[in-house]
Formats: sequence, structure tokens, C-alpha cells
Amino acid sequence: MIYKCNFYIIIIIFVILFETKLVSDEKFEGLIVSVDSEAVTTYDLSERIKIVLKSLNLEDNIKNRDSVRDRVLELLILEKIKKIESQKFNIVISDEELEQFIAKLYDFPVDEYEKFKIFLEQQNIDIDVIKEQLKAELMWKKFTRQKFSSKITINKSEVDTLASNLINKVGKVEYNYSEILFKNVIENDWKTTKKRMNKVLSLLESKSSFDLIAKNFDENISTTNLEKNRWVLEDNLDENLKNVLDKLDVGEVKSEIKIKNGYKILKLNQKRIFGLETFTYSFIKFSSFNRDLNDLRSKNITCDSKEDNFNFEDISFVTLENIRANEISEIFRDELRKTDVGFFTNVIEISGENNILLICDKLDKENQVVNREKIETKIFSEKFNQLSNTYLTNLRKNINVKFFEKKKKNQLF
Repeated sequence: MIYKCNFYIIIIIFVILFETKLVSDEKFEGLIVSVDSEAVTTYDLSERIKIVLKSLNLEDNIKNRDSVRDRVLELLILEKIKKIESQKFNIVISDEELEQFIAKLYDFPVDEYEKFKIFLEQQNIDIDVIKEQLKAELMWKKFTRQKFSSKITINKSEVDTLASNLINKVGKVEYNYSEILFKNVIENDWKTTKKRMNKVLSLLESKSSFDLIAKNFDENISTTNLEKNRWVLEDNLDENLKNVLDKLDVGEVKSEIKIKNGYKILKLNQKRIFGLETFTYSFIKFSSFNRDLNDLRSKNITCDSKEDNFNFEDISFVTLENIRANEISEIFRDELRKTDVGFFTNVIEISGENNILLICDKLDKENQVVNREKIETKIFSEKFNQLSNTYLTNLRKNINVKFFEKKKKNQLF
């Protein structure tokens, strides 16, 4: 049996990358770091580096180990913090829970767990290293759910506002992209930040997957594990970022994008028009070559008016019902999007002909654009992630971490 052994999945994505001096003569023995009562040994670090290099499809050599060492060490420290904090609240994970979690993560039947262990041995991967990491993650997941879930409230007005915003954004450009962020550890220290970026660029040049590298090296602590590949509407993007994405072809990578406090590397995965496939409009289109049509606003015309009332000189009209957004020209679609039901759009001039649209209905036919259950889930996830990420960040700042090796220049902790 072939297992889907996606090693990158087990890499924790709360990431803080430090400026480091490469250490090529490191000996993997002894104690490296203590986190309160927990120890990180050279064996822990060596084995975890091995898994990361496998996930990136990189050769296990000194150069590559040096490139990922400090990142992996920080992930190990965060793992210990999660374990310590969860244990304070008596969070326990049974062997059965852990095996089921591993089986689900690696996509194999739980009754084939022993076969999976043999498979890992053949890959020279210590199952206990994986179990230790995933147990800490599972404990943290259970702890944060227990601590924060009951504290999150979602008001009807929040859902209504987001639903309304989504309706008004049908026809807007939506981007699916991946990014790798590099923050200035020291304010305005662009040189060392760029060095870190260049190390990652060298990994990209080795043909490693962009998404795998992003999952391991992005420094945005507010971005959760599997949210780095996502759809974002153009209105929600920084203007500079939007301009960069707009110029990229699908699959293209753009590096060295300077932002307020660091750099970004971007990859455009896909690009589409939001809501075109499912959203429909019903409207009456009035057209004339001789009149500007704005006077129709004062005629007390509604969508329920009988067509006999539309007998205007030099004005033609047509009633269109349930027309999909992708069947409507962009210039009309933009006006339909920003005009409320029951109102006229602005006058639209095309080849000397004036047009004005009376909006009768906007309908999300397949409940894809405005799905209230999905909106509530999205709001809950955002609030939950914000609470848990902030909590972890504060723990990292305040916990007692002691390094048993020479501290590197510009290292935060």
C-alpha cells in the first residue's frame, strides 16, 4: 500500500524567522534549549530537520540543514509551549485518539497503523518524533477549543453585513495566491531581512514546491496552517499587492516585494470573477439614442409596473429575468453590482446609445455567494484564530526559554 505521506502537513505554521549565522559544524548531541521544564535535544532537532527536508524534497546535507535549522528550532519551542500550557489545564490525549488523528492526517485506515509504522521505518523516520509533535498539536487544539469556543459570539448583524458586502462584490476580481512574508527583526534592518529572503529563494530555485516552502517559512503568525492558499477579493487587498497580482500570470512568482516592515514573495495560483457562475440578476433595460434617460427616475416606475406604462417616446425597453452574471457585459455588471434592488443604475452609454437599468432582483441561485452557515463558520474561525494566536504569542514572549549554545546575532529570544 502506498501512503500519502505528506510530511509538510505536520509542520506547525506559527512561524517567527530569525536572522541567523549558518552553523555547518553542528554536532547533534546534548541539550539545546529548555522551555520551562521541557527540553529540546539535538536528537529532537536533527530528526525534525530530517522531516522538513523530506517535505521540501531536499537532500539531507549540511547546507540544507543549516538553511532550515533555526526555523525548525523555533517550531520545536512553540510545540513545547503548547504542550506545557495544555497540561496545566489537564488536557490528555489517549493513544487511540492520537492514532486516529495520525491516520486521518496521513490518509490511511486506522487499522493499518502498524503498517504505517513500518513504512516510516523504511523512510528512516522515527514514529515517536511524529507522535510527539502531533500529540502536542492535538492537545493544543483540544485546549484552545475548550478555552475559547464558548467565548465567541456571532451577532446576526455581523452575518447580515458580510452577506450584503458579498452580494455587492459579485463581478469583482478574486485572487488565489500563496505568499511568504519576511519581517524586519530589527526596525529598518532591510539588509538582514533580505538575506533571509534570499535563502528561501535559493530553496525555490531547487524546484521545491512553493506552497510547501510557504507553509514552512512564512513569518505571518496570524496565518493558520492551511490558510496560505486562499481566495481573496480585490477590495480586501492592499493596493500595491493588488497591482502586483494583477500583472502576474497564473503560476508566476514575484519576489522582493517591499512592504511596510519587510518583504514578500508571491505566487498567483488562480484568478476569477467572484460570483459569476451562480449569481443572477433580473432587471428592465431602457435604451434611447435621443434621450439621456435620467428623467425616468421621476416617472414612478417600478418592476411591478405594467408594460403599458413604459410607452415613452424614443425609448425602447426589454425585461430580462434571472440572467447569470457571467452572461452580462462587464460595464452593465458593474452598475448592477453597485445598485440596490428597486433603483435605477447610472446611465450607461454604448456606441452613442444611452442605457439605464431598473434592478428588480438579485439572486444567489445556488446559495454559493451568500451561504449564511458558511459565513457564520468564517466569522467563528477568524475570531477563534485571533484569540488562539494572540494567546500563543503572549505565551512565547513570557515563558522561560534558555539556550544552551551561543546566542546568534539578532536572534529574538
